[in-house]
Amino acid sequence: MNIHAGRACFPDREQARDIAKRLAQLGCNIVRMHFLDYESPDGLIDPRYNDSQHFAAFQMDRLDYFIYQLKQNGVYVCFDVLGLGARRFKAGDGVSQSDKIEKGAKGVSFFDERVIELSKKFASDFLTHVNPYTGNAYINEPAIAMVGMTNENTLFLKRSLKRLPAYYKRKIEDIYRNSGGEGKDWSHDKRFLFDLQDKYQKEMHAYLRSIGVKVPIGASNLPYDNVTLLADSRMDFTDIHVYWDLCDRLDRIHNRPLISQSYLNPETIVNTISMAKVSGKPLISTEWGSNWPNDWRAVDVLSTAAYAALNDWDALFLYAYNGGWGLSWDGLEQRLYYGTVIFNDPAKMGLFPLASLIFLRDDVRQGLNTYRAFYSMDKVFEIEDTYVDRARIAGLPYLSRFEKVFSGPGDDQSNELIYPIAGGLSGKKDTIESDTGEIIRDSDKGIFILKTDRIFSYSGFMGEKAGQEFDGIKFAAGSGFATLTIASLDGKNLSSSKRMLLAAIGRARNKDQNFTPHATKKRNDLERDVYILRAGSSPILVEAIESEVFIKKSGRDEILEVYPLDEKGLRKTALPVRREGERHCFKISGNTDTVYYEIVRR
Repeated sequence: MNIHAGRACFPDREQARDIAKRLAQLGCNIVRMHFLDYESPDGLIDPRYNDSQHFAAFQMDRLDYFIYQLKQNGVYVCFDVLGLGARRFKAGDGVSQSDKIEKGAKGVSFFDERVIELSKKFASDFLTHVNPYTGNAYINEPAIAMVGMTNENTLFLKRSLKRLPAYYKRKIEDIYRNSGGEGKDWSHDKRFLFDLQDKYQKEMHAYLRSIGVKVPIGASNLPYDNVTLLADSRMDFTDIHVYWDLCDRLDRIHNRPLISQSYLNPETIVNTISMAKVSGKPLISTEWGSNWPNDWRAVDVLSTAAYAALNDWDALFLYAYNGGWGLSWDGLEQRLYYGTVIFNDPAKMGLFPLASLIFLRDDVRQGLNTYRAFYSMDKVFEIEDTYVDRARIAGLPYLSRFEKVFSGPGDDQSNELIYPIAGGLSGKKDTIESDTGEIIRDSDKGIFILKTDRIFSYSGFMGEKAGQEFDGIKFAAGSGFATLTIASLDGKNLSSSKRMLLAAIGRARNKDQNFTPHATKKRNDLERDVYILRAGSSPILVEAIESEVFIKKSGRDEILEVYPLDEKGLRKTALPVRREGERHCFKISGNTDTVYYEIVRR
C-alpha cells in the first residue's frame, strides 16, 4: 500500500496505532511512504530555514512513531531516499534557477552537480537518523525492506526535458558536446541520454551502498521505453507505475470497464506491468490502481493480484491508502474523496484482504511456461515506436510468465530482436485462459473467473454468463455487475474447508453521486468523457448483490452455518440454509446490509 505524504504519513499517535493495526488486519505487509520531501506540515522539510536541508523535528517524530507502529504489526516500509520527489529547492540551497525547475528537480537531477550533492546529503541525513522508538538508524532498520532513489524521473520523459530552464539546457548541451555529440540534437540521442542516466544511477547506487544501505535499491518507476528499462535493470529491481482510468482532471473519467478490454490491449494494467519484467530481476509496481469513480474497479483488485501471482511478480503497492490533496487523518467523513484515495473504498479495500490471500498465500500457481523477448543492445536503441513494441508482447502475461532479456556482445541473440510466439494466443480474440487452467478472462462478456484450490471467484457482468460452479461451490447470480469470491480461511481446499469467507461486492458510490448520461462507455471509446456532475457526499453506498450460493456437503451429517458480518467483522444473525440433495443452499441479498459472509462447516 502507498501512503502519500501530503500529511497522511504523519498521523498522531492514536491514529498511527489504528492505521498500522488495520493495514495488518487487511493483509498489507508493506507500505511505501511517498513524497516525504514536501515542506512541513505536508512533509519533513522544515520551512523555517532558507534552504531545504533541515528536517522538522515534530514531523520526524510523528514519522518515527508511525514506522515503529507498522513494525510492531509486521508491516515493512519502502522509501524514496534522495529527496527528489516533491522537493522545492530554496535560495539557501545554492541551486541555480531553483524557482524555475520542476519539483524534485526532474531531469536536472541526472546531471547537475549541486542537485546531486544535495540529494546525497538528504539520503545520508535521513537514513542515518536514529528512530528513538525502534532504537535503529533507518540504514540499519530491519523493517525497511527496500528503497527507491526517486519518483517518476527519467531522461526519457519528454515533457521534463522540454520544461528544462534555458540554463540547464545549455548545461546539458555542453555535456553533450564534450561527449562527442557535436551537431546533433541531444534530446533525441538515445545513446547519450542512456549513458547519462545509467552513469548517474550507478553512481547513486554506489553512494547508497557506501553509506551502509543494505536493502535492495531501485532507480525510478517509468520504464515505458526499453532504454530506460535497460538502465533500471542494472539496479536491484525494476519498478513501474500504471493506472486505469486516471484522468488529468477531477471532474471527468472514461469509465471504461477494464475487464472488457481485450487482453491484447497494451495499456491494460497487467500488460503494462509486464513490460518492466527483466530476466533475473525482481519486478515491483510501487503504484498501481483502477480509480474511483470508475464503476467497475472492484474486479481489477482481484484480477491484478491473480495475474501478478501467475507471473511471479514480487510486490504490488496499491495507490493510495490516504494522502495528497491536503488530506490528513483528522475529521474524515465517510465518503470517497479522490480517485487515488482508497482507505474507505468498499470496491477496492473491501477486496484487498482476498487479493492479499491470492498474492501472498500462493493460491494461484505460477505459469507453467516462460515467454521471453530478446533485445540486443543495438535493437534497444533502434526502436522508435514504443507502442508497437508493447503491442508485440501484449497478451502473454495473461497466458503465463513473461520476461525480457537484454543481450550483450557474445550472446546468441546479440544482433537480434526476437519476440516470443505463444500458441495459446492464436485464434482467441476475446477469451484467454492461463496455461495453469486457473484463470479465465472473457473480455467480450466482461467476465473474470478464478478457480484454485482455496479461492473461487466469479466476477464481472453476471448477466452475460450463466452461474459458475467449481469444486462443489456454485454461484447463481442475477444480472448486473458484481464480484463473488469465496476463500478458505483455514488453509484447506474449498471442498473440505471448515471456515470460509464470501465477499460480494459490486459498484460503490457516494450518496447523490451523479455522472453525465453516457456513464457506461464502450470498451475503447475515448472520444466522449464521462463528466462527474456531482462527486456526492456521505454515506458511501454499496450496490446490493443478489445470488444463490450452493456448497456441496463434505459429510452426511454436516451442518453449514452462514453469518453475515458487520463492519467490525462480528457475526450478525445467521442466514437460513436449506438442503438440496447433496448440497447446502443459501441466498445473499441487500437485506443483510453487508458485503462479507462467514461460512462454517460443522
